[in-house]
Amino acid sequence: MIPFIRPATKEEVEPILTKADLTPTSSVWAWPNKELVDLAVIRQCVEVDPVIFAENSGNQRKAMFFWGLLNMLKATGTNEVYFDVDAENNEAYIEILEKMGAKKTTEKPQYRFKMGL
Repeated sequence: MIPFIRPATKEEVEPILTKADLTPTSSVWAWPNKELVDLAVIRQCVEVDPVIFAENSGNQRKAMFFWGLLNMLKATGTNEVYFDVDAENNEAYIEILEKMGAKKTTEKPQYRFKMGL
C-alpha cells in the first residue's frame, strides 16, 4: 500500500531547519515509507518577481527602487519578501542588496520553474 502524504512531525522537521527557509506561513509535508521520509516545504509568501530595470539603470537607482518597494510592502504589514536576482553580471547589485539586509536562500545557482495546476 502506498502511504499517504501527511503533515511532518517535529522530529522530521528538526533535521531540515538549517536547510529549509521555514517561515510562519510554512507547512512541512511528509511522505514516509519503511526506510525513509521525503519532505516538502509549502510556503505562502510575497514575491517581487520580476523586477525589470531599464538598461541604463545604475546599481544605486536599482537599490532605491527596491528600497521604495520594500517600504510600501512593509507599510501593508508584509514581514518578508522573496525575489530573484540573476546571478550573472549583478555582483555589485547583489552586494548592495546584502548590505540592505537581503539573505540568499540558496548558495548555488538554481533553475526556477513554474507549473500550471
